[in-house]
Amino acid sequence: NANSATDSTLDTIRTEWIAACLNFSEAHAEQALNKAFSISPVESVCTEVLQKGMSEIGALWYENRASVQQEHFASGLAMRRLDALLSASPAPTRPQTILVGCAPDEWHTFTPLLLSLLLRRRGMNVIYLGANVPADRFAETALKVKADLVILVAQTLNSAAHLQRTALAL
Repeated sequence: NANSATDSTLDTIRTEWIAACLNFSEAHAEQALNKAFSISPVESVCTEVLQKGMSEIGALWYENRASVQQEHFASGLAMRRLDALLSASPAPTRPQTILVGCAPDEWHTFTPLLLSLLLRRRGMNVIYLGANVPADRFAETALKVKADLVILVAQTLNSAAHLQRTALAL
């Protein structure tokens, strides 16, 4: 089965990417990603290497086995790659507009950026607003761009508490 061979290869590459990030080796981390992109679709690499890799590094940080600097280094590399892929995505082919961003006090932007990339690659017109968007600004922008869907991301309890206020403003 070709898929399981690719999956195990992506698991191996993810391990290489994590090791490179933990060693602050941008060159090795980029090499690992380039290898992954040469054998697998963008979506697979983003979920199997970047997303799962960031999750594993986050778990290491939580267990005190990785430093905040290592986590931030990996996050920076992953975000730059997602940004580049989003910039290189084809123009939208569908008429619907989706607004994506983080709730107030939410600063973790990996998930909404990944979601924006995946939706854009499916032809959606995605407007990515980034971190810490005030509730009234979401509503203002949703009206202005005539958004068909608004996706709010909250990954901490503190930012999740703002979701209801933002939903009411919408």
